Amino acid sequence: MGMEHKLVALNTYKLIEPGPAGRVNMYLLLGKEKALLIDSGYGKADLRKTVESITDLPVILYNTHGHLDHALGSFAFDAYLRKEDEGIYLSATEPQYGIPRAKMKQLPLGELDLGGRKVLVLLTPGHTKGSICVLDPVTKMAFVGDTINPGEVWLGLSESTGVREYLQSLLTLQKECENFGITSLQSGHSAKPMNMNKLANLIHLSRNILLGKTRGQEVHEGLCQGYRARYKYNCLIYREL
Repeated sequence: MGMEHKLVALNTYKLIEPGPAGRVNMYLLLGKEKALLIDSGYGKADLRKTVESITDLPVILYNTHGHLDHALGSFAFDAYLRKEDEGIYLSATEPQYGIPRAKMKQLPLGELDLGGRKVLVLLTPGHTKGSICVLDPVTKMAFVGDTINPGEVWLGLSESTGVREYLQSLLTLQKECENFGITSLQSGHSAKPMNMNKLANLIHLSRNILLGKTRGQEVHEGLCQGYRARYKYNCLIYREL
């Protein structure tokens, strides 16, 4: 499979890999001393080659969560993942699937200095218990993985949290985005960045669910099950409160 890449801001690249679950976005942030790769895709394309065509800096990889469309290319890098998602990753890299398994390190939270460029890493449980977001004040972008997506946000998986914990993650994310002057959200699957209204609307929807103002229609879509609730153009599938 081929991989595209394009410059989306100063020293910031989006890498796009097609795959069975649709396109997945990865992001490469360049500092003066090292580079941060956010997510590693399906593991089918030559991600290492693409990254090396962009930079010769040492690269560390932070996976936003453990799902197969975000973390399977980890074997080619110095890779990090939250321990909460380790089981998800291990189940997707069983020998029969033919994807080499990386030796994941525990992904640290807080400030990461790339050399002249500092980013903030937040734990944002929801889609999975070990989901993270990365905030970059240089580009005023937040890289949110599947914590926020332009279509449906899935909390209907067995590894997802309930709505209450997800709401706390969104409130933490909103607070830190305000502190860092973040103006756009880059997700794991969107073709274009999302504005901050997306975050505010998902907070509103989550609150409505918890207050009993909306429940949504029952959903049975393979691994994702529960209720599909909507607010404006925002959609959340959840199993439990």
